[in-house]
Amino acid sequence: MEIDTMEALRQAIVTFKGQKVGRLEEVPEGGTAFTYDADAPEIGCSLPRTTDRHTYRAGVHPFFSNLAPEGWLRARQEAIADTEDEDDFGLLLAFGQDCIGAVGIAPASGERPKIDLAVGADVETQAIAESRRTISGVQAKLLCVKEGNRFTPAAHQGPAPYIAKFARDDLGDLVQNEEASLLLTKALLPDDQVVSCQRGFVQNIDKLGLIVERFDREYIDGEENKLRCEDFAQVLAVAPGRDRKNKYRVDYDALSEALKYSAAPKLDAYTLFRRIVAFAILGNTDCHLKNWSLLETPTGLRLSPIYDVLNSYIYGGRGYSTVFGLELNGKRLQWQEYDRAILTEVGHKLGLNQRTVEAVFTDIKKRKTTLKECLKSEAPLNDELQYQFTATIEEKWEILYG
Repeated sequence: MEIDTMEALRQAIVTFKGQKVGRLEEVPEGGTAFTYDADAPEIGCSLPRTTDRHTYRAGVHPFFSNLAPEGWLRARQEAIADTEDEDDFGLLLAFGQDCIGAVGIAPASGERPKIDLAVGADVETQAIAESRRTISGVQAKLLCVKEGNRFTPAAHQGPAPYIAKFARDDLGDLVQNEEASLLLTKALLPDDQVVSCQRGFVQNIDKLGLIVERFDREYIDGEENKLRCEDFAQVLAVAPGRDRKNKYRVDYDALSEALKYSAAPKLDAYTLFRRIVAFAILGNTDCHLKNWSLLETPTGLRLSPIYDVLNSYIYGGRGYSTVFGLELNGKRLQWQEYDRAILTEVGHKLGLNQRTVEAVFTDIKKRKTTLKECLKSEAPLNDELQYQFTATIEEKWEILYG
């Protein structure tokens, strides 16, 4: 769709680690263009520094549109800023000063769009409006800080080292589920990195949250350093789609393509495959393209720590799908269909040889006792969840190992 008047074209300043690096602007044909400043560093794998100007014909370039939220947070931001549906540019102008990773978006005019909170807005909505920051993802979540022994919503300026994630009204045990899923993942993959988290409350919000420590921020002597971090949809410039579900509509080959940007692609492919096997065992069916990321390290971009793990299989029919992960040869398969042969094919798509694939299965098999002990004594599950987790794990273990 073409934009009728030049006055309608919006422009934004793009920052990286707090420094201006370029300009994002709408173009008359209906797409957008990002232009690097002369001496700016590369900010994204899909925005290589080999050229100064990157254009995208339909909407906002996927590197930037994938910074915008989905689901709960998106609905609230749209209401606060009074933006149109699918207006990623408008949401980033209003809330993009501090995004996941090291990128920020600021209006070229220097003034963010004004917002008017409805009378009686709840605490969560007030926190979103006041922070003017954004987080990608579907689940209800807020940025927060720790002050003494309590967590409070992050302010407009200053650090925001934690993400508080909340349960849906119809899935009241979701926080316990995710905490347990992360603990069980660590039990299966003790040498891997898993995000640190704890259950807790955010000031004035009466819902229990899972407080997750961000890995895209580091603090040295009180100074915040924003780390470059790109989910695989950003890395590969996969547009979210009108329904925000293109993150599922790619083959496992895409994971291998994204890992070409890793400083250690073969090692990260091995690590990623181990995670996929663990996720299959734990029923984490929602392991889509945006739940994998590359993170800045001293040696270059590497696979980020594990995040957003949930036994979503048990919520089939309640907003989550029992279809697992990504497409395999053009088709998405049910979680129950993922046996050793199918997972082996996934491993081969990641470039692993048969010997390495078998070594992964053998190594994870050795963790069965530790996994059971964690499920019984460490995982914060009520009786119903305990039963559902046990059934999930035992069913997949029987399929994989007999």
